Amino acid sequence: MKLQSWKVSVVLAMTFVLVLSQLRGASAKAEDWDSDGKRLEGTWVVTVTLQNCATKAQIGNPFQSLLTFARGGTMTETTSNSMFFPALRSPGHGIWKRTGRETYMASSLAFITLNGVLVKTQKISQVIEMEDNPDSFNTTEASVQFFDPSGNLLTTGCAVAKGKRFE
Repeated sequence: MKLQSWKVSVVLAMTFVLVLSQLRGASAKAEDWDSDGKRLEGTWVVTVTLQNCATKAQIGNPFQSLLTFARGGTMTETTSNSMFFPALRSPGHGIWKRTGRETYMASSLAFITLNGVLVKTQKISQVIEMEDNPDSFNTTEASVQFFDPSGNLLTTGCAVAKGKRFE
């Protein structure tokens, strides 16, 4: 009986060591994943193309924006989109998170004022996919929503974008 109890103890100990080594291996792989250069953190120069949501046809000329993704999941952005003239659009502030090995979700909010009065807010939600090159990405889909100061939806739009890491 003692021999059988000893065998069970050895099997349990070996199982524990095996599980622990697997966990350490998984942790090392996660660290490799984070250090493989596919991080979104940093500042990006982004070329944005507005689209008709139904047909995907391009609307107007592409314009540039700057997006900065900070460690911890916050982001800021600013745009050169001329559609806001003569209104003033504030920088956008938002959040981002990893949703897959090479995909991210980001969402930001900006104020649009006219003569110093808030007239709209703009919310941008986007899915970002890293390319093989860790210094470029594609926004495969972005939805743009405009709200009045009370939070009522005014209009929506769609866009795609290409980003290049600012260095």
